[in-house]
Amino acid sequence: MDSLKSLVVGVDFTDGSKSALAEAVRIAGWNRAALRAVHVVESLVLADLEEAIGTADPALRENVLEDTRKAWREFAATVPGSESVEFDLRIDQPIEGVAASVEAFRADLLVMGLQGTGEGSGAGTVATHAVRRSRVKTMLVREDHAGPFRRIVVAVDFSPTSRDALFAAMRLAAQDGAEVHAVHVFNPPWLRLHYRSATPQATSDYRKQFMDALSRRLESFCAPDDPETRWVKPSFHVFENRNHGHGIVEFAIANGADLVVLGTRGRANLRDFFLGSTAERVVRNAPCSVLAVPPSA
Repeated sequence: MDSLKSLVVGVDFTDGSKSALAEAVRIAGWNRAALRAVHVVESLVLADLEEAIGTADPALRENVLEDTRKAWREFAATVPGSESVEFDLRIDQPIEGVAASVEAFRADLLVMGLQGTGEGSGAGTVATHAVRRSRVKTMLVREDHAGPFRRIVVAVDFSPTSRDALFAAMRLAAQDGAEVHAVHVFNPPWLRLHYRSATPQATSDYRKQFMDALSRRLESFCAPDDPETRWVKPSFHVFENRNHGHGIVEFAIANGADLVVLGTRGRANLRDFFLGSTAERVVRNAPCSVLAVPPSA
């Protein structure tokens, strides 16, 4: 990804956020960037505690905050290099608190664990909403990830945002010495016109011609235009699937990816453009860490 100046990492003291913190420390060190950790104490939790004792006790809030600061010190001591990381403690709703910390710190990258407290194997609710709302690149780190990335899959749909995702993947690969697989997932047009009977355009020769043209377009689109990433030689793939999000996940699993990079808005269809449903589907079902790249301002 492009050179970073500041990072925010969200921590909830789980093993997932420990992996996120370790990754944030590593990326910040490589970029010589400032790093801030943020933990959000849910305002509703405090309200419930105060309701239980029947009063808004300032001492209660301070005790909770002090306990949280102590938990951070103990947590940071378990992740090498994080002892001196700035700690931002907020009382808010989780998404709002993290977003406020990113804005206040003018962060270029938000890093979070893919799973959160009490959540299953898929992406946690907070992580999913963070990607949906974030105006900066957002990396969601799997709990079992450690160290440099080795195999990066970047989803390309020929949109400007996917070009930004491609550049981010290429630069991260240059940092980590990773291999890059650029994939374009396509829904065959001859399957979308389901109200028509089979036509000669759906023959095997036509399908090969169609896929060869897509492959050439993909290679042309991915031609390096930055000196720092020119030496990274991605492999190119066109992958058939009727659902773009499912196709990206399926391809990542089949190729043993440890990171998927994609834009949060694409050109796949009108719903994807407005809601980012492809990106959200990948985040929810990701078999590995994810780097989500928002549209340029």
